Amino acid sequence: MRLITSENVASFVRDGALHVEQGWTLAPSALEYLRRNRVHFAGEESRAAAATAAENLVVITVEGIDKPGIIATVAGEVARQGGNITDLSQTILAGVFVMVLVVDLSATQGYDSLVAGLERVGREIGMEVSVRLYSVYEAMHRI
Repeated sequence: MRLITSENVASFVRDGALHVEQGWTLAPSALEYLRRNRVHFAGEESRAAAATAAENLVVITVEGIDKPGIIATVAGEVARQGGNITDLSQTILAGVFVMVLVVDLSATQGYDSLVAGLERVGREIGMEVSVRLYSVYEAMHRI
């Protein structure tokens, strides 16, 4: 398997579109690069490579009253399970902490295991934690 990463994805982009031949797979970091730079997919092979990458991504949201250690605790659980945080944003509004993470599940035991671990962490730190498949957001964006 040949892998397109965030480091080499630009070499596959021509005229604002990703051009991928059969046998190539997109890393989640490359998919994120394409999304941020609004690159379109040229042909069926490019769309298939993007779909494969998206299958391994989840979006995690964490909400609740701000307190020390939230990021460390959530990131620690993701790391403990072998997940890789590919993007993270957090803010505090009027004392309410909100964080959104995009996580690559490729090296984890899977979605159900990550959800169970993060739900446990959420209860321990008194935060609302939700985990959704990235592909759900992709589908909503297409509608």
